[in-house]
Order: sequence, then C-alpha cells, then structure tokens
Amino acid sequence: MSASLLLRPRNTPPDDFGWIRGLGACLGDAMSAFMAGPHKVEASVQSVSETRYSEWSRSEPAFSLLMPFELGKELGEVVVVVPGQLISQILDLQYGGSGDVPTRNSFSTSEIRLVDRMAAHFLPAAHRAMQAIINEPIKALPIVTDLQAYELPQYRDSIVLAKIALDRGALGTATIHCFIGYAHAKKMAMRYADANPTMLPPEPEWQAQMEAAALRVALPAKAVLTHTDVPVSQLLALRAGDILPIMLPADVPLLVAGRRFARGTVGETNGRAALKIENMEGLYSE
Repeated sequence: MSASLLLRPRNTPPDDFGWIRGLGACLGDAMSAFMAGPHKVEASVQSVSETRYSEWSRSEPAFSLLMPFELGKELGEVVVVVPGQLISQILDLQYGGSGDVPTRNSFSTSEIRLVDRMAAHFLPAAHRAMQAIINEPIKALPIVTDLQAYELPQYRDSIVLAKIALDRGALGTATIHCFIGYAHAKKMAMRYADANPTMLPPEPEWQAQMEAAALRVALPAKAVLTHTDVPVSQLLALRAGDILPIMLPADVPLLVAGRRFARGTVGETNGRAALKIENMEGLYSE
C-alpha cells in the first residue's frame, strides 16, 4: 500500500473488491453477447458486498445454475450463478420463441447443452478480467444445477458477492451473481492492489494535519559533553572524594533518539549552560 493511501481519511469504506467488480463487468458483457438477438441486453454491476452464503442462498431459487471457475490453488474458486428461469428463456428465444416460459424447477437436456456453451463462453471473459492479477490459467469446474445442494465448507460461510443486473427491455430485468469466499477475496484484493497501484496524492488538508501532528512528536535529545575510559581496577578502587580528570572537547555531538543529529560548542546563555549548533550532520546537513 502506498504512503498516500495511509494518509487518506476513511470517509468511505476502502474499495478492497474492485477486482470482482471488474470481473462482474466482464461477465455481464459476456452474458449480453451470449444473449444477442432481437432483444438487446445491457448489463451493469449493481453492487459488491460481503454477506453470508447461508443467508444469501436461502433467498435464491433452488432452480439455478452454478458455474465454478478455479482461480488457482491458493485463490479458491469464483462462482457465477444464473437463475434457471433465465436459462429457459434464453433457450426459448434461440428457438424463435418469445421468452415467455412457465416456471420450472429442473433443466432439460437441451438446457444443459446450452449451459455448457455458456460456461465455455464465460471462460475467456474471466481470463481477460483476471490476466493482470493472476498468472495461473483459470479452469472451468463441473457445473452444479441445484443451488440448495451446493456446499462451500472451505469458505466458512462468509463470501463477497457481486450482483450483475441485466436489462432485457420488454422482457424485464434479471440478476446474475458472482461470488467468492471472503478469505480468497482478500488475497485477490492484495494482488489487485499490486497490479493497480494508487498514485493519487493525499488531500492537502489531511496531509497538513498529518505533518502538523508529526512535528509535535517529542524526541529525546542529549548533548554528550565528554566520556573517559577507566580501567576496572581503578573503578573498583574509587572512593567518595576521588577525582577523575576529563577533557572537554572542542565540539559536542547532539544525539536525537540515539542518532547523531548535529555538533556544537558549549557556552552560556542567560546564566545557563547551552549548546551552540555549529553544523548539522548526515541527512540533516545542508
């Protein structure tokens, strides 16, 4: 993460899942192309949010198509979910129908073949969306046709969910979903951040506040007037009243937080001992 991101105030939640928004946009475009015909279809990512798989799946119809795509051994799989009713409508339209089909609860053999073509159509779209983030090839996993029977023990229930709205004109709207386990989504977010570094400078007001706060930090500073080396035998023989001869140096180092910051000479001001800075040292010198 860049320093500018650390300085930015969190007025809004950080966008950790921009990568899945981009994937959703590509999949939405792929769906629009797959449904190309007399009815124009427009797709847009409606929202991306964290939720619990158990809660979301209970709110969705069991008659749904799940297409898992493996992103890599460490990145898990992203799953595209298409309503079963939409599959039936697409097939009806391709056979010259109006798309007005009765409610179903299972897929026909023809619909399963359509689903296979759809998964093959989605795979290159997923590749395009992910090519700048992951090096491993994306693999299409076996299709699942029963949402309620699908289990995700590896995700521990928490998922990141993208909702993709499809506007089909006279046929109304539909929604497809794209989700991934939360832990895997965070790994993808880190890769996405590395591939898309933010170069925006921090807001001037916030930066000024941070700089002012940094300038108020107190650091320990000390001037080392002298030091002397004394043999152990002499130290053991010292008694109260003994005198150790010392030599005052021509210039005295000023140490800040244990590092040499400047050099100066010892003098007096307003009746008190003082150090007059003669030169700066290291990174602080001009």
